[in-house]
Amino acid sequence: MGVSLIVQVLAFLRQVLIAAYFGVSRDFDAYVMIYTLATLVVFTFSGIFESITVPYLVRKRESEGEEAARLLAIAILRISFALGTVASLLFIIATPLLAPVIATGFSPDERTKIIWLGWYFLPWTLVSLPYYAAAASLKSTWRFTRVFFAEIVVVVVSIGVLTIWHDDIRALPIAYAAGYCVGFALLAFNAGLWRRSRKQKLPPVRAVVRNIGELYLANQMGSVSGIIDRHIQSFVPPGGVAAINYSSQLVMSLGSLLTFREAFLVPLSQEVDRAQRLERLISGVVLLAVPLAGFIVCFALEIVTVLFERGRFDATATVLTSEVLRISALSIVSGVVLMPLLRMFQIVDRIAFTYVMYGWVAVSILMFGYLFVVEFGWGVQGVALAQLVSSMTTCLLTGYLVSRCGIALRWRRVFGHLVFASAAAAMAYLVAVMATSRFDGVWARLLVGGLSYGVIMLIFYGLARSHLSSIMFGLERTQDESL
Repeated sequence: MGVSLIVQVLAFLRQVLIAAYFGVSRDFDAYVMIYTLATLVVFTFSGIFESITVPYLVRKRESEGEEAARLLAIAILRISFALGTVASLLFIIATPLLAPVIATGFSPDERTKIIWLGWYFLPWTLVSLPYYAAAASLKSTWRFTRVFFAEIVVVVVSIGVLTIWHDDIRALPIAYAAGYCVGFALLAFNAGLWRRSRKQKLPPVRAVVRNIGELYLANQMGSVSGIIDRHIQSFVPPGGVAAINYSSQLVMSLGSLLTFREAFLVPLSQEVDRAQRLERLISGVVLLAVPLAGFIVCFALEIVTVLFERGRFDATATVLTSEVLRISALSIVSGVVLMPLLRMFQIVDRIAFTYVMYGWVAVSILMFGYLFVVEFGWGVQGVALAQLVSSMTTCLLTGYLVSRCGIALRWRRVFGHLVFASAAAAMAYLVAVMATSRFDGVWARLLVGGLSYGVIMLIFYGLARSHLSSIMFGLERTQDESL
């Protein structure tokens, strides 16, 4: 988690640079739109390779040994090159067709700029799939630190490119592509994916490809919700899409950190005590996510000011982004619970339930988006609220579907942890507001308020240390509290 924290800090630094260089301009709005299309066609494979191939590689290693797993990883890497090339071509073909749909509220000239910007995404889309295929090989052997080091390199290289060239929005996808190219080279070398004797025959990957294809189709339904989300966002004033994106990036980065970069995939792939480990994981991330979400709600304006307000990101952009962030922060809780639940569908090979979940995401975004943004005219706040309601209802639905997979969780216990953490965060919120009422400076409010908030949370969590021990170490509470 410490290494992952370094990755997140550097990613925040990159986001700060992006905000300073591009602000909440219409150019950045166009970038967000074309990135959504790239995610729909190409980047959706990123999560697929980790959630599908990691369990396959773990099982291969357990049944046939280290070398057999390495050969399977090489075969998967080759497939990733082919799929990446095909997906990139589909992306270029699909962009002119989908741009009018996703950016309905944009002018024709602005939509043309979206199509033109898509060509600069090609280097990034071509290297993305091989990068995650190599990362999956290392994660399957618990070598997470090497993956995190590669992520650090990716961020550092992209920051370097942006620092040199940032006069045009085209620099952004090129910077990401440069980082992923260097990161892929490091991952492939560390995983030993370049070494193979001519006598060694690569194992078949039909089952892997089948699951990838099934999940890709399911993810396309999930990507439809992304298209619908961007369609709704196109109706907000210029700069609103960029503000929503900055907030979403911050929330997703924190969510990724709290789910330990999905390191839970490996232990949950093992069948023994799977339900117990999943329950402990969900309870643990809830106890981490709730106070974090509460802190962001309390200090959204100060956080955005410190992180982003410089260069082309002015005071108006700060207020707009903080309004979105204050609502979006609450989705951290549902997001960190949803992620391990969703991955269980791939682990137990119940891909059909993924279709159901993504179908509801699309329907809920469309329904609540039109209600809050088009009908009520709530602008960026309406978009954030629609995303929050969709995330919460999706989490409830996914929990029910996981129970249909034969994984029985004690939800009453998880809900008890949620209520306890929420009560503690609410008390900490009130104390922090009172403690900062006399301060006007941003840093003073953050320091004094953050210290007050943290002290209250520590007091509450200290009173529940036996519960925390049972979550961290798998120990059930007994009558002897000293245990």
